[in-house]
Amino acid sequence: MTSEASRFELLANAILSAGGQADPSELHGFICGILVAGVRPDKNRWQSELGKLLDLEAMPADLNRDFLQLAEESEKQLGGTDFAFQLLLCDDEDVTSRALALGHWCEGFLHGFGIGGARDKLMPTSDEALKDISAISQLDSDQVEEGEETEQQLLELQEYVRVAVLNIFTEVKGSESDNSPTIH
Repeated sequence: MTSEASRFELLANAILSAGGQADPSELHGFICGILVAGVRPDKNRWQSELGKLLDLEAMPADLNRDFLQLAEESEKQLGGTDFAFQLLLCDDEDVTSRALALGHWCEGFLHGFGIGGARDKLMPTSDEALKDISAISQLDSDQVEEGEETEQQLLELQEYVRVAVLNIFTEVKGSESDNSPTIH
């Protein structure tokens, strides 16, 4: 199993080599946003969406493979009962870099959630969580100060986003199954 730090670096290098315009955090957020909206991985559609996100005309096969693997793993984690889902963020010592990665993850999530087009109206708690994720996506590096307190606040924000995403996923998944016909 690849550690999250090395996965981040491998994806960053693959995106950079392809000339892509997003970082791994934004890419993972994008994947999770689509999944949370209720869309399941579809190789052709996702290859097209990935190309648009990264601003690439042609998708290198290795990057497409890595993307689909990350999508499948993310889907398993989101749907798992062990709450193992984690955000893919850089493992940088610099709190500012990690805070910006969280902002990029949230930006990607909102983009993916919008593309996924969740059909049902969300509960107020999920609507509020989406507003919070939107606010976090607007994070400005000038607002981040190094320090122990900032470090703790960042960890709390990461956990909040992680749990909020799991809750929205569960809500959307539940509303999908409520709308599906019951077979007796």
